[in-house]
Amino acid sequence: MKTKTYTRMDIVHVVSKKLNIPEVRMKQILDSVFEAMTDILIVPESRTRIELRNFGVFEVKPTKAKPRARNPRTNEEVFVPAHRKIHFKPGKLIREVIQQEWHEDE
Repeated sequence: MKTKTYTRMDIVHVVSKKLNIPEVRMKQILDSVFEAMTDILIVPESRTRIELRNFGVFEVKPTKAKPRARNPRTNEEVFVPAHRKIHFKPGKLIREVIQQEWHEDE
């Protein structure tokens, strides 16, 4: 099974063709969007959401401290402090397509 990885430039190429915008300008726009999303997600609040209709929701959620977590490699118990994590919940269309039965073509 081979993984297909798309990069930021792949998105720039596809969207610039779709909107008939030069790739240089599209890269500036996409970088600005990602920068704005990053700035929103890293604000020092315990919960933050970016809701993109028909795409999904990025949400920063707090986690609890884990005083008895275990390192699987060494079996050593370690303390994991409370922190925040980012969770992505896909929109309805993406979720419906992804949840359909899938047969790997090899």
